[in-house]
Amino acid sequence: MDMITLKAEKRNLEMKAKKLRREGFVTGVLFGKERKETLPLQFDEAEILRFIKGNGEGTQVGIELEGEEIPAVVKNLDYDPMKKQVLAIDFQELVAGEKISTTVPIKLENPESILGVVEQELSEIHYKADPQNLLDPIEIDFSKLSTDVREMYVRDLRLTEKKAVQLITPEDALIFKIADSGKAEDAEEREEE
Repeated sequence: MDMITLKAEKRNLEMKAKKLRREGFVTGVLFGKERKETLPLQFDEAEILRFIKGNGEGTQVGIELEGEEIPAVVKNLDYDPMKKQVLAIDFQELVAGEKISTTVPIKLENPESILGVVEQELSEIHYKADPQNLLDPIEIDFSKLSTDVREMYVRDLRLTEKKAVQLITPEDALIFKIADSGKAEDAEEREEE
């Protein structure tokens, strides 16, 4: 998976965040164990809005700053859905060998390909890992699942077998269950008769 690169500029703290947002910027910070202080940043709002369409907290990115690319992970995303505006975005710098606490999103694909109603209970998994063991977004494709699978738990993903990952979300947490849509279908059939 290719890492997404986001262009950043150092932010002048004398300019208020509100004024920067009016001018089409999103404010953010970069922090990490190796950094003596948090680095205030600003990003082009259009680029960040494109980025958050398919990505969120836990996404690995490269932050391009003054000709250097800094590997990081999205730690916090402050989004105002009413204004469709990103208020702030925080990044943690990735340092080889240093475990970080982060999340990985769970995407359910093709739920219409199964009989029943999919009820998603969990949309992300919290875990700790070092940078080379960060997880890619988890995609569960219902068109490839066995028809006898009616529920799935975190342990079913076998995340700790593949990589050096320490789960924070309990392994017995339910990701989804499939409820029978039989009652709705029976009613429809009676109406058709």
